Amino acid sequence: MTNRSGVPSSALWLAFATVLFGPLFVGAQSQEPSAAKANETQQTKAKASSWTLSRMADGHPDLHGYWSSLSFTPLERPAKYGNREFLTEKEMKEVFDAGVHRTFDSSGDDPQGELFNPNSADYDVVTFGLAPWQNGVKPNPRTSLIVDPPDGRIPPLTVEAKAAREAARNGHGYIVDNHRGGGEVHADVPTDLGVRTACISMSGGPPILPGEYNSSVFIAQNSQYVVIEAEYGSEVRIVSSDGRTHLPADMHQWRGDARGHWEGDTLVVETTNFRPEDVFRGANPKTLKITERFKRVASDQIEYSFTVDDPSTWTKPWTAIVPLHAVDGPLFEYDCSENDNDAVNILAGARILEKRAKAATQGPISQK
Repeated sequence: MTNRSGVPSSALWLAFATVLFGPLFVGAQSQEPSAAKANETQQTKAKASSWTLSRMADGHPDLHGYWSSLSFTPLERPAKYGNREFLTEKEMKEVFDAGVHRTFDSSGDDPQGELFNPNSADYDVVTFGLAPWQNGVKPNPRTSLIVDPPDGRIPPLTVEAKAAREAARNGHGYIVDNHRGGGEVHADVPTDLGVRTACISMSGGPPILPGEYNSSVFIAQNSQYVVIEAEYGSEVRIVSSDGRTHLPADMHQWRGDARGHWEGDTLVVETTNFRPEDVFRGANPKTLKITERFKRVASDQIEYSFTVDDPSTWTKPWTAIVPLHAVDGPLFEYDCSENDNDAVNILAGARILEKRAKAATQGPISQK
């Protein structure tokens, strides 16, 4: 598993940021939560009406700061809610309390128990502080992060995508990066293990989605660029916002090719040109487009949404809304060196499984 060292990663590129971006105009941040409109209280409305959007020298909204996407809200909507988009106040509290309890007192029956069980050999969340309830998670009134389609579910795969995934399973067994998938491990050489196990790419977005831990981002900007540094993997995306066009279709980057522009007070970022080794949810890197929207809605909240559009993978585009809440910085460097041991152990384990399988097919040794 991976861990974090004590060196602030923002300090590592401070000189770079100073030269490239110049002065940053920091907006005031508060600790007051900002709920979705359907559940806003009169007090929240009063605070929102008195809040003034901080702007950069070029007039665009200031998105600078440390933000967390942490949430107990599932990506896809549980069937019991149907097409209902929002929880009641009582339901929202129950979901939040259940999330805190689940991450603090997990059992073997909990699908997340491997990481959040206090008795786990991998993580002691009370000691290391990697659980959401220790990192500023806030209640979310939505029944799911996905808001479109109306049922809050990822649309079905296309016929081509289903066939491609079945072929991949038959040819390679278990994809190691999807570490909860179960099944046979195909690990003949290190490149079979995937880019995350090798610490090459840790999925720092797009899109920005809450993870099991390290779900914060740092945003800095000037008139030409917006920088988004992910806490998980310490990966940095540099988004141009000056109207330049995308790279040629045959040029692929680990985080894709991001191009931003402003629509009123909303930053819109369109990303294409993904690498096939690391593409969101197994999409087609040649046809995938992810469009993100960042809108500062309060002193301590950005309304972040993303739309996934890949006609060769899903039957229709789908959209999610993920509130980003202000948190204290800095981010600490994400140390991925322990995965060097993972590679050795996975390869060794695969050889042991092969020997056992071979022994099982040979049957018992004859006593004659």
